[in-house]
Amino acid sequence: MKVVVVSCDQMGNIDIEDLRAKAELHKQNLSSLMVTYPSTHGVFEANIAEINQIVHDNGGQVYMDGANMNAQVLITSPATIGADVCHLNLHKTFCIPHGGGGPGVGPICVKKHLEPFLPGHFEFTKEARNNKMNWGLTSAPFGSVGIISISYMYIKMLGKNLLNSTQISILNANYMMERLKNSYPILYQGTKGKVAHEFIIDIRPIKKNIGIKEEDICKRLMDYGFHAPTMSFPVPGTIMIEPTESEDK
Repeated sequence: MKVVVVSCDQMGNIDIEDLRAKAELHKQNLSSLMVTYPSTHGVFEANIAEINQIVHDNGGQVYMDGANMNAQVLITSPATIGADVCHLNLHKTFCIPHGGGGPGVGPICVKKHLEPFLPGHFEFTKEARNNKMNWGLTSAPFGSVGIISISYMYIKMLGKNLLNSTQISILNANYMMERLKNSYPILYQGTKGKVAHEFIIDIRPIKKNIGIKEEDICKRLMDYGFHAPTMSFPVPGTIMIEPTESEDK
């Protein structure tokens, strides 16, 4: 396989015409599109369903990064917008702490037509023992049970209130964006001037004018007991702020 990079427009969104042209050019060998939704730049791309359809029309599958499920749960879903495969990061959305190298487990979800290609586990079925293509990927059939049980209890205890978690995470990000936008440039916003559950502030003008960089700001926030935001991702010299639903005002 080889990676074909798709261009972005000035607002950070996928350039649909560039995607269409490249999908058609490579349709004889098109494997898949790797996409994050909401986008890593913190916006619900309005054309995500069309983007995924273009890939399907040219014989490919859509693999969605589930890092931003915090802004999707019970509002939309990877399947709703046309993804075929999605891994669910258990940190952030499902109560597992972020950091320390990340959690060692996360479920992979697929649409029905890909079910035959999922790994089995030799502990469970005779077929899996006899068919090496269907063996498990790890010796523990469900990964790290110590982690998964936390997410399971979180989901069971919240139930339908998971919707509230999703809504509050989006509200918190937009609240902070509104408070900060007159002091820092907000790099990307949606068509209605809003963001998803995270947003990016540009520190490059500050660094140019007075020499303070994004790393200095994050370290100073830690001095005051705040979890440092993400630095220089996806844009170098910026800070991506993701308050989630659990931080108070």
